[in-house]
Amino acid sequence: MGETTTNAPSNKQTTVREPSIVVLIQAAIAARDGPETSDCPPLYNVIDPDALDTLFAPLHRESERHGKVIFEYCGYEITVTDDRTVKVASLDANESE
Repeated sequence: MGETTTNAPSNKQTTVREPSIVVLIQAAIAARDGPETSDCPPLYNVIDPDALDTLFAPLHRESERHGKVIFEYCGYEITVTDDRTVKVASLDANESE
């Protein structure tokens, strides 16, 4: 899971946790199909979830990240972009997005 540590005005460190990419992918599929995604195999059967989280972890300095990862999962083409946006497109040619 991504984690960012910052210094708040009170000089205490504040840790903000971002959801893992796996959670974002599951949420995107659930938003499209409803909350029942139990028909989908575990994501780790298709791609390494830890590697995804590492690739898209928050940066700790003023630099930009560029790129995206595209893979097929559970009948969808999943795209994760550099800003941690997850896009879900149906692989079924008869179904429109």
